[in-house]
Amino acid sequence: MNGRLKTEKQTASLFFILEGSDSMVDSVNRMTGFASGMDINQMVRDLMDAERQPLQPMQQNAVETQLKIDEYREMNRRFSEFRNDTFDGVLRRSNMQSRETTSSNESALSASASAATPEGTYTISDAVTAKSERRTSDFGTTNGTGDGGSFLDDAGAFDRRSSFLTQADNVKGLDGTETELSFALAVYDENGDQQTTSFSFDATDSLDDIVDEVNRSGAGVQLFYDDFSGRMSMQRSDTGVYSEGGKEIRFGTMDGETFAEADDGALSTVFGFSNNDTVETEASNASFRLNGLDAVERRSNTFDVNGVTMTLNQDFTEEVQVGVSSDTDRIVDTVMSFVEDYNDMVETTQDKVSEEYFRDYAPLTEEQRRELSESEVELWEERSNSGLLQRDSILQGAISNMRSQFYETVDADIPNQTFNQIAELGITTSSDFRRGGVLEVDEEQLRAAVEEDPESVYQMFAADGDTPAEQGIARRLRDTLDNTITQIGERAGRTDLAANQSFTLGRELESQEDDISNFERRMQQVEDRYWSQFTAMEKAMADANSQMQQLMSQMGGGGQMM
Repeated sequence: MNGRLKTEKQTASLFFILEGSDSMVDSVNRMTGFASGMDINQMVRDLMDAERQPLQPMQQNAVETQLKIDEYREMNRRFSEFRNDTFDGVLRRSNMQSRETTSSNESALSASASAATPEGTYTISDAVTAKSERRTSDFGTTNGTGDGGSFLDDAGAFDRRSSFLTQADNVKGLDGTETELSFALAVYDENGDQQTTSFSFDATDSLDDIVDEVNRSGAGVQLFYDDFSGRMSMQRSDTGVYSEGGKEIRFGTMDGETFAEADDGALSTVFGFSNNDTVETEASNASFRLNGLDAVERRSNTFDVNGVTMTLNQDFTEEVQVGVSSDTDRIVDTVMSFVEDYNDMVETTQDKVSEEYFRDYAPLTEEQRRELSESEVELWEERSNSGLLQRDSILQGAISNMRSQFYETVDADIPNQTFNQIAELGITTSSDFRRGGVLEVDEEQLRAAVEEDPESVYQMFAADGDTPAEQGIARRLRDTLDNTITQIGERAGRTDLAANQSFTLGRELESQEDDISNFERRMQQVEDRYWSQFTAMEKAMADANSQMQQLMSQMGGGGQMM
């Protein structure tokens, strides 16, 4: 009897399992081999591993497509850098027609020249520097008291950073009833026209505020206060004579919008400046003898002579020679930098199109990567990333076009063009075709060409004609690179922001990803089918076992009844 009860309990437990126990059946009632005794999970995994075999190459192809996109974009970046750098290199006239100036006495006369300055020599002598007018305050002279030049009773007790009007007890020109200070001043422009500026200050303003406001106003003067003497000075910012027969700085007030020259503004009544005082330093123009011409004048000590900027640093009588010539070193350095950048770009491109492609080293999937060590991944990727642009038609075409452009003549539209072949500058392409046409330079020949005709050298690179034959080599290269960059952009996108549908490889990548997604969905269906089949088998076996147990139970029960 106990054996019969035990058998019935086992049968009940089996039926419980068949109904979906979480320990033996998953969320979709998948049987795990209780009835058959088989490892169903492992069997399904093994079957799915076989079914998923086509997925791995699909994933690897998608990874390789993305790697190609990245490689193309890196080449586009290199092309763009070289193309843009030519603007600041051989295409910039200031680099290729750079002028060098020399002075026989830099301390007396310094000079500089622009690229457009003609070469030549200048002789300057008997030079007197230009000066600006400077005026000083003298309160005793202004008010007629003869009690000293300071506008203060006690300069030592005066605080230049505190309110000026609240210190009226220490200011000779104030009686303590003033609520504001106002004045105006005038200077003359280069046409001799009077330019006026007015000022107004209240009790919140200090002397420092007054000085700063005048100096920052654009009035064309610099105001200065000396703590020790309690006096002020004012100097015109510009040197030279602008007011014919008169003083350069005038003091007064504003009558509406009209300047009234008078000694009744605060500059005179408070600080001691007067229109009638003796000028401390009179304004004067710079004067010198230039290439035999006497009494040449300029208002400023820095002036232009035929494009040469000269600066008189001091008075002198002896002759000073200023020479202007081509800056050969800078021009040669600019060309050599261009050649170096070009060769670097070409060698990088040539390396890409000739790089070995390892067919047996497909890109690693994430699952494969997890199975390898870090060093194994690094070695594998060194090969899997190699040769992705091998014999690429766009890159090979760019190298070929650029190389041929160095053989063609340049017919620049300039008179007496000395050079029209790049080889005449000592620049040739390498005879080793495997190097992609890198440039070789005879620097001595290049230097000689620059010294002979720098304009012709510049035009060899930068001529801007209507046809390729009339264009300089750098401009031809830029056109080739523009076309190459456009082609690569159509194939791989210009930047990371480009939508995949806008370029060829992007559309290919999306198609590959769609195929992977569709395959994954099919694999899910296949896996569900396997589980359905095994579950049906398990249920069938469980039903058979149950029936057998019931039959055995009934047969055993009948024997006891007998």
